[in-house]
Amino acid sequence: MNDDRIHGLRFSPLAADDEATVVQWLRLLDDSAGDVPGSAPPCAVDMRGSLRFPPPATKLEDWVVRHDGSDGRDGRVVGALRLALPDGADVARVDQLLVAPGLRRRGIGRALYERAVGIAAGHGRSALAATVVEALPGGPARDAGPAAFAAAVGASRASVPAGVHQWLDLGAHDPLTAGVPEVPEGYALVTWGTVTPDEYAVRVSLLEQSLGDEAFEEVDEEREVGTSYAREFETMRVGRGRRAYHTGVVHEESGRLAGYTSVSKTTGNPSYALQGMTVVHRGHRGRRLGMLLKLANLEYVLRHEPEVRLVETANAEDNHAMIAVNSSMGFVPYERWVSWTGLVGSGG
Repeated sequence: MNDDRIHGLRFSPLAADDEATVVQWLRLLDDSAGDVPGSAPPCAVDMRGSLRFPPPATKLEDWVVRHDGSDGRDGRVVGALRLALPDGADVARVDQLLVAPGLRRRGIGRALYERAVGIAAGHGRSALAATVVEALPGGPARDAGPAAFAAAVGASRASVPAGVHQWLDLGAHDPLTAGVPEVPEGYALVTWGTVTPDEYAVRVSLLEQSLGDEAFEEVDEEREVGTSYAREFETMRVGRGRRAYHTGVVHEESGRLAGYTSVSKTTGNPSYALQGMTVVHRGHRGRRLGMLLKLANLEYVLRHEPEVRLVETANAEDNHAMIAVNSSMGFVPYERWVSWTGLVGSGG
């Protein structure tokens, strides 16, 4: 497959130890950063790490495409593809499909998509999925090209709720002006950094994977900490040079973690942070613990990362409760993340 040529293009796998190609790939990421105005710049440390440290239970296929030089030597990288293949799933996810800005609408994107279809079929997947950025009513303008491209290759909008991408500008709004709310009686806050303490690793994994809906009484307390989802996710995070800050809330009577929230940072973007998962177990909802966790953790983050000025997050558009919490903190919706799917083997 290394010498496969499509429309005058040559595809090759992207390997972490191929420094010359990685440098060109990183340049392509930088050149494409303006596709979604206002997004955090790509972090070279994070992206290099992603070539060696995939998400838990997921295989990544990374490819680049070049123009061959007229003298027969390798040309420069003009496009890139990343396909994520979650274990046990029927769907392959297109995490990256990029064409150099000056070379678009020349068939390179379609060739990359056709390559993605072929890879997905080779792994026994029946569909491709991708996320397309679209403008919100009254929000900043967004390029309609990606949605048009998805439709042109035969994909269609999925029925799952879109994600709402939101930003908090701490220079414009400080949600900590009134301080952190009091902790409700019977609960206590705990904090930790990038690596979750052993005593919380299994609970964090259960909360994350069930979104807080798994019954505590069904949990096997003897589950192996070392193979928990939290540990697998931390392997990726540390490998990509990311730092993380967590605040959890413990139910004092049972001694169990009732909820937690996470904020992470890449190495190369000191002013940017990502608000990740915030989850409260179903048996402890209705006490405003989500808001408490987010505010307490933001204070914790800023003590260690005082340069942070912009915090991003995303929620499913039907998660009205968390979007309302974010709005009260000063998060502003900027765009929608819409899922598209295309069948593998249906002609594109």
